[in-house]
Amino acid sequence: MDSTLIFPPQKIINLGNNRMLIIGMDGELQIINDSLEPESHHKIPFPTSITKSSVSNNILFGFWVDLELMIARMAAIDLNSELQEGLSKSDLRIKLNQNEVAPVSGSKWSHTLDSEPLAIVSSTTYVAFSTWKRGVYCIDHESNELWRSPEIKWENNLENANVVVSMSIIPEGLLIWSKGAEWALMDEENGKIIEQGSVSFPHILEKTFNFENKILLCCPEGNLLWIEDLNSNEVFEMKELGPVQDAKWDSEKDCWRICIWRKDVLWAKESTQKEIRKEIGKSVFKNNSNWMVLDNAGFFTNHYK
Repeated sequence: MDSTLIFPPQKIINLGNNRMLIIGMDGELQIINDSLEPESHHKIPFPTSITKSSVSNNILFGFWVDLELMIARMAAIDLNSELQEGLSKSDLRIKLNQNEVAPVSGSKWSHTLDSEPLAIVSSTTYVAFSTWKRGVYCIDHESNELWRSPEIKWENNLENANVVVSMSIIPEGLLIWSKGAEWALMDEENGKIIEQGSVSFPHILEKTFNFENKILLCCPEGNLLWIEDLNSNEVFEMKELGPVQDAKWDSEKDCWRICIWRKDVLWAKESTQKEIRKEIGKSVFKNNSNWMVLDNAGFFTNHYK
């Protein structure tokens, strides 16, 4: 299928009701339908990359960060409303030189951050996020604080092993992972730590993926660990080359569908299937009954069948 994008994509998020959101590498936002056709031209609400994001109730919650300009914004954008174009990079520099705060255009609310954002997750009622050396915060969809928790104390003393790499919501609560493959389970209501633990994963943890109690741990060099739940001894390991871009659980085939560098992978407990692709797969997603990949060139192709 021909590319419908004129910008390099970062990831695609299923919004339901036959709509999907594409986030670009430079902060582009575009909504497409289940025919993979755009609703309208893409917009850039803020001229920086969106480093972390989450969507709930058709609201995009994310961090807009530019390391060169040393700025970070957190904002919420209603995806049921028309997306708006923001300032250009040059206009943003002018505002920064004049000590003016530039909001994310079209946002329900927008805040300046004074610490590097690390991870974010949202539910139908709240947004939880973590920033460097600031602990964990929980707000409602209107940005009212519900609770905050101090920085989590981890056991691993290796350099940067205490950095939070992911947050997810599981049936037991809010699950937070550090680079040292340690986890903390927090109470969603008050931020109290329910339980802490670790997984034997002798690599730097970069990202995680969840489906119910199944968890996939990934390192940048291509080492993957699949655990059935936090306290299970049943683990599966795989080694590939390069970082995992995305992974989704396929309930029909009982396997992980993975985009790792220039390769599609179907990883089940009893077998592994692999297929080389020309471009780097950025996101794997289910469109109607078909599993597909959005690659870095903006093309939509089938994932390994």
